[in-house]
Amino acid sequence: MAIAVVASASLGYWYYVSTLPQPPTTLYLSHWGFGWDDIKKIVIEPFEKQYNAKIVLISGTTSERYTKLTTKAEPIPDVAFFPDYYTYMAVEKALLMKLDLAKMPNYKKLFKALVEQIPPSLSPYGVPFTIQDLGLAYRTDKHPKITSWKDMWRDDFKGMILMPTMTATSGPMVLVMTSLTYGGTQTDVEAGFKAIETLKGRIVTFYTRSADPQTLMERGEVELAPVLRYNWAPLKKLAKPVDIIYPTEGSVYVLNMISIVQGSKNTELAYKLMDFWLSTDIQKALAVAGVDAPVNSEVSLPRDDPFNITPVFNKPIYLNPEVLAKNLSGWVDAWKKRIES
Repeated sequence: MAIAVVASASLGYWYYVSTLPQPPTTLYLSHWGFGWDDIKKIVIEPFEKQYNAKIVLISGTTSERYTKLTTKAEPIPDVAFFPDYYTYMAVEKALLMKLDLAKMPNYKKLFKALVEQIPPSLSPYGVPFTIQDLGLAYRTDKHPKITSWKDMWRDDFKGMILMPTMTATSGPMVLVMTSLTYGGTQTDVEAGFKAIETLKGRIVTFYTRSADPQTLMERGEVELAPVLRYNWAPLKKLAKPVDIIYPTEGSVYVLNMISIVQGSKNTELAYKLMDFWLSTDIQKALAVAGVDAPVNSEVSLPRDDPFNITPVFNKPIYLNPEVLAKNLSGWVDAWKKRIES
């Protein structure tokens, strides 16, 4: 605390003015919490210091946090992190604020090929901060090389398969990828359901949280799992030998987005955080730490780095967030009855 002593000759007395530092502004973040130790070190602590802020994490799965947002559970977040199709659902419920992209200079640095695919109904309400494409992780010491999505149906994986539940971010992606592999489409996924039904007796369990694939792989309880790109680094760090492949049929992907929640009282600070997150230095640091693949086109990574998306990936297929959002409820119900029953 600093104290200034001020004299008033005309009034004949001294008085003191206290110049206490301003308390930090609190910003509530709705985020998965996956990789938070690294995120805190790379993003949160530097941001708090630079902008005199205090970041409070509201963690949970995508569906858990979306439900809290729709029911206005306290504390209501200022900034929300969701896959694009959940962002779209939040837009439909008028839960997110229309953004002024001019307040985020780093937005112009994002890969145009990715940004231009976002539907006009969604793009004003969220900015992508990473890409999540779907691969297959498997134990290389237990199984011969895999190359195809259809390899999940091989006999040597029987009883050792981990699958996401439909409410996990990767859930709808697995269904659509299977549908495309077996002759279906993004909108007509019956072929996907039928194919996955034949795996029911081979699936060990269904995962809901981001850390489940590496935990169960490490324990030796599963040996094959569809995973998202952010699982790359932790899976590669396991004591067990694990490889991740992108199948010959192609790779489906979604964009994870940052949005400002309608009614936030700290929108200017929220804009600063979003722009900070999209900056070249932060995006690269998060990639090097194995947290998220960068979407900032200025980030340079070695070509063989798992988070280098410059060539993006094999046969990229963007999943239309409007399609996923409109079908998710029905897919969840059908998945519970046909797959997890």
